[in-house]
Amino acid sequence: MQQSIFKSAQRILVIRAGALGDGVLMLPTLVALRAHLPHAHLEVLGYPMRWSWICGRGIVDAVHPIDRPGMHLMFCEGAELPPSLQSFFGGYEVVLSYRPDPEGVFAGNLRRLGIRHVLSQPPFPPPPPPKVHVADFALKLIAEVGVYPPREIPPLPISAAERARMAPFFATHGIDPSCDRLVVLYPGGGSVGKRWPIERFAALARALAVQGGIRVAISVGYAEETLADQLLPLLEPIPPLLLTHWPLRDLIPLMGYAAAVIGNDSGLTHLSAALGRPTVAIFGPTDPEIWGPRGARVSIVQREGGQAADESPPTAGQGALFPDVRRVLRAARRWLVHIGRNT
Repeated sequence: MQQSIFKSAQRILVIRAGALGDGVLMLPTLVALRAHLPHAHLEVLGYPMRWSWICGRGIVDAVHPIDRPGMHLMFCEGAELPPSLQSFFGGYEVVLSYRPDPEGVFAGNLRRLGIRHVLSQPPFPPPPPPKVHVADFALKLIAEVGVYPPREIPPLPISAAERARMAPFFATHGIDPSCDRLVVLYPGGGSVGKRWPIERFAALARALAVQGGIRVAISVGYAEETLADQLLPLLEPIPPLLLTHWPLRDLIPLMGYAAAVIGNDSGLTHLSAALGRPTVAIFGPTDPEIWGPRGARVSIVQREGGQAADESPPTAGQGALFPDVRRVLRAARRWLVHIGRNT
């Protein structure tokens, strides 16, 4: 495929389903495309709720839902594709598809819909060796046509209007963001096997809360409702700021004020890193060389000795593959002592 395919392209579509973290790991690819194509319409096809973090930040122009009528037919060879798909896909000159498509059926149907240039590769790298970070693997697809990432990925901006949404929360809980150090904990994650034991999160919260000027906020989402019930009895005697079911539109400005964000290998931890916040990412069975969040202010904490290549995810409640509380607390304190310096 020629390196000039983008020369006259006005509309480019990137197809990436998956969870929040999967989308955040696409950020270097999207930033590279935007830098290469500053005047083109760059759009994403995925799950809008999981991509809402990128809207209005000057990188993509639109996010479209992937669960469109008839979309399942795109995976069927020779299927009669409905006019609605022709109408939607037909407006793009270039489509980059990050879908599992071993037989090339999905990419072939995109071409049947009249798309001139279709670039396709799986969303995840093949098993190591060699190890390839997921973000670097995504970049391989556009490197083939001469698009390379900028030397650095700037932090995602948080607008003044977004930050202003935190004023009622701070007033209600007596938080002064100019002097209080807010630490945000995310004990959840999409996979139970990737979650640091809840007892360790509680011990970390207690250790941080007794330090002067630190306020600890703990966020749990819809997928982790039972964590709140498990966590609350373990937090006594500290008064927790428990945030349940906060949408991304509110979590983003909250992270913007955070002196440190601490979480598992999860989408919110990746997002914190992309926002340029001091981030402590706790890793157990997964390999940070492949899945780790990236950013100028990221600390990845593993158990002593790291992760062995043949380790498999633990069952719920196991903590042998994870770091202890002291290692995570030490990483958090390294960020907390720098509050006020380029925050």
